[in-house]
Order: sequence, then C-alpha cells, then structure tokens
Amino acid sequence: MFSSNLSGGPAWHWQAWRSQNAWAPTVNALETWLFAQTSDAPRSSLLLIGASAGWMMPHAWLCQFKEVHTFDIDPMAARLFKWRHGSKLRAKGVELQCHTQNALVDLPSLLNSHPKASVFFDNVLGQLRFNNSEIHSVEKNIDRIRKTLKGREWGSVHDRMSGPVSGALTLSPESEEQWPQASGHLEIEEAQKWLTSLQAQSPWLDHLTGGVFGKETPIYNLAWAFKPQYWHWLQAGWVKP
Repeated sequence: MFSSNLSGGPAWHWQAWRSQNAWAPTVNALETWLFAQTSDAPRSSLLLIGASAGWMMPHAWLCQFKEVHTFDIDPMAARLFKWRHGSKLRAKGVELQCHTQNALVDLPSLLNSHPKASVFFDNVLGQLRFNNSEIHSVEKNIDRIRKTLKGREWGSVHDRMSGPVSGALTLSPESEEQWPQASGHLEIEEAQKWLTSLQAQSPWLDHLTGGVFGKETPIYNLAWAFKPQYWHWLQAGWVKP
C-alpha cells in the first residue's frame, strides 16, 4: 500500500492493528480463496506488491512459497511485515526479503529479475485512484500494468468500491455484472441508487479497478468491514498464463 494517510504511515498501521478482529472474516475468506488458486503446483517465489505490514495476508498461504519478496514505498512496511510474518515464515524455511521500493513503477525490471515468480498485488491497485484524479489516466495505468504481466501468473485483491453503509454489505458473485455500468462510474446517480440494494449509502467511490481483469478471469467479491459504517467492496482474481 502507498505511504499516505489512506494506506500507509503510522495512522494506517494503528488502525489496521486495532481492526484485526473486525477484518478477520475478510482475511479468512481471502485465505480460502488464495489456497484454491495456488493448490495445483509447488510454489517457488512470490512477489508481493503493496505488501504494507501484510495485515490482510494469511500466514499459511505465504508459507507455501520457498521465498517471498515484499515491496512497498511505506518506510514502516518492511519492519512491520517482518514483525508480523517473519518468525512464522522462518519456521517453515521460507526466505523473506522486504524491499522499500515502488514496484508498480519498477514492475518490468522486477519481472525480468524474477522470471519464475508469481506476482500478487495486495490491496494496492485500488489506491491508484488517489494518486491521480484523472479517471482516464488511472484506467490507462491499470491497463499498462495488466499488459506488462502478460504471460505471467499473477493475482490481485483490491478495492472495487467503497463508502458508507446502513448495515452489513451484501455481495454476490454477480454483483459486478448487476451494477448499472452503462451509466458510467459510481458518481452517476443511477449507480448510486443501485447501491442501496447492497445496504450502501450514497455517495460511494468507484476505485476504477473494473478493468484489472479480463472477462475470462473469474472474480471473487469480498465485503470488508473497513471501519464502523464504512465498508469496502474488494475483488480478487488470479490469472494463469
């Protein structure tokens, strides 16, 4: 995650630490889904991009890799990731290397340096919305990342939408197909009205990640109780070459 007030730095890590019980159902669901994607073959190396302290990453899934490389521009991330996951990875013989680096910018060189590694974007692609207010530029950047990964095994979990709720957010496998995309992004009134069926309350934010995966990639929808009365709709997908 990026080292902003939204997803990095002391305030973010304090909130994440305090929220672990509330976030546990989402982490557990993500763990089950991750194992289902990577259970077919032994794992050698993982590039975990936007790792932060690994607040959403399950220990057991990381332990199936022989080596894990984490990347985050937050200067606190590497130390906290080692604090949370280091001893468990060492106990399983997993080599852990944590890098303070902008892996999204350096992605081509990282892929060249780790030609057999799987790549996972840990709740980072949805943050690109906050680096650039121009919708077209954000979507173009996401498209560039997707094309750079062509031929590689990779996955991502990221914000699809977020906002206030009147109750527990209700999602289904068909949620992405059901919202009125023809009317534009979530700022459009028609789309905001549709969200009330999910117990969402206007206004909700579109994180512009609708183009991360191609239509051939199955998408897994997760509801994340980010904080009281404010939830995130996460989407996860895994791409195999």
